[in-house]
Amino acid sequence: MTRNRLAALALAPVLLLSGCGSLGTIYTYRSFGLLYTHTVRPLTRHREAVDVAPTAAASGNMKQIQVRYFSILWDDNAIGEIAKKGGIGTIHYADLETRSYILGLWTRHTVHVYGTAANPPAVSPPSGDKAGM
Repeated sequence: MTRNRLAALALAPVLLLSGCGSLGTIYTYRSFGLLYTHTVRPLTRHREAVDVAPTAAASGNMKQIQVRYFSILWDDNAIGEIAKKGGIGTIHYADLETRSYILGLWTRHTVHVYGTAANPPAVSPPSGDKAGM
């Protein structure tokens, strides 16, 4: 009997400190681990089938430090800006990757955008003769 109690007491912190065993996965879409959490989930819902496979991908991230009710965020994770910087012309879908450390004190959100590469602008051929040279 004592041995079972000791085993249960030794196993309880493992379940509480893991992201999958926390209450956050039961009641919300967000999982929460006390020491480390790493999740990837869809950021956008594409309800229609995509005819073309994504040919380009880009990512951008945002960092956060949070202590109680005080939070500092920096960098940008706007889908349109990430697509523009990555050379994506048509966005098909996006994923959100979240890494959180030590009770959520340090969090990094990374947005992965997938789509079709933008066509480079057509370069006109040089003209035959240049006058005045």
